Amino acid sequence: MRYSYLGPEGTFTESAVRRLAPSARQAAPYPTVPAAVGALLSGRSGRAVVPLENSVSGVVPPTLGELVAHAGELRIDAQVAITVTFALMAAEGTRLRDVRRVVSHPHAHSQCRQWLERHVPHAEPALADSTAAAARALAEGGPGTDAAIAAPETAARYGLTVLARDIGTRHDAMTRFVSLCRTGPQGPPTGHDRTSLLITPDRSAPGVLTGVLGELSRRQVSITWIQSWPRQTERGRHHFLIEVDQHIQYPGLAEAVAAMRRGVDSLSLLGSYPYIVDREVEGERAAA
Repeated sequence: MRYSYLGPEGTFTESAVRRLAPSARQAAPYPTVPAAVGALLSGRSGRAVVPLENSVSGVVPPTLGELVAHAGELRIDAQVAITVTFALMAAEGTRLRDVRRVVSHPHAHSQCRQWLERHVPHAEPALADSTAAAARALAEGGPGTDAAIAAPETAARYGLTVLARDIGTRHDAMTRFVSLCRTGPQGPPTGHDRTSLLITPDRSAPGVLTGVLGELSRRQVSITWIQSWPRQTERGRHHFLIEVDQHIQYPGLAEAVAAMRRGVDSLSLLGSYPYIVDREVEGERAAA
């Protein structure tokens, strides 16, 4: 099985690949989430692993966009949540007081904002497609006044020096990653499952979303996550991505989904899959 993932090498998403598929020998980094998903859709990979949400900074918009745009082609077959940590790194010889620009992914900046304001208030933030992309660009640029935020182990990979560790606002922050495959039969229940749905309500029916979600609560199905995404064709209308704590084979959920379909424009099953919470792998903590 070949995996595509948000790269370059050394990203937090690569750590998620190793957690989801420890024996995977073929994993190819791609510069953006759409590029990693595109490799799956074109057949260049059999799975794509991308970040979905961070517990501090919220959702990763490119991933939601891909799930909505390719709802009929993609299926979530696994999800893993990993504790996150960040380090500030720079080329050898750079001192903390020398830093004038800090490069990283927007979520990393958000999670480390308080530390940066306190310790390098003079530094300008700059954005990269991933934390490892920021570290790699820094390494290729040589000595200077730039620094990057990335996973601590990324520094050794790119020959950088760690200036500070554990600079995130919360030490219990986690990032969730999803493994995507092409559409097909759902895997069997594992006892630790979630199901993802994409719902497009009918605007003409007042309160339709509330009524539709009520089908879940009436059957004791817990909603763990809900996120709106704007429809590109009609202003003011939205898709809703919903996660629930059950496998689709659970009778209550199957009944609720059947009832929900009758009250909306469309409902797509994005996947029923195992949900893994990894709090123990110290060297493979991850973020978007």
